[in-house]
Amino acid sequence: MLRSLFIVAGLFVAAPALACPMADAAAFAKAAEAVQQAAGTKVSIAVQGMHCGDCSSKVTAALQGIDGVEAVAVDYQTGAAEVAYDPAKVSPDVLVKAIVDTGYQAELKPKA
Repeated sequence: MLRSLFIVAGLFVAAPALACPMADAAAFAKAAEAVQQAAGTKVSIAVQGMHCGDCSSKVTAALQGIDGVEAVAVDYQTGAAEVAYDPAKVSPDVLVKAIVDTGYQAELKPKA
C-alpha cells in the first residue's frame, strides 16, 4: 500500500515537470510572435547560463523594465532572447548589459 502511494505521488510530481518544456516552448512562440508584430527595431541576443523557466522570467523582467522595450521573448532551452525596442530610447548594448547584470552571459547575435 505504501509503495503504491509513493508511485502515485511520484507521478503527480513528474507529470508537470515533463510537460513544462512544452509549455515553455509554446509561451516562447507566442511571445516571439508579439515581438515580430511590435513596432520598432528587432534584435536577437544569445544568452548563456539559463537552465529553467525561472531563468527566462528573470531575463524577461530585466528587459521589460527598460524604457523603450516594446516586446520580449526569452527561451532558456535555446538561449535566445528576441526584443523589439525603440532605438530613440535604448540601444542593443543596454539590453545586453541588463541581461549580464542579472547574472547571465549575453551577446548580440549577428544579423542573418
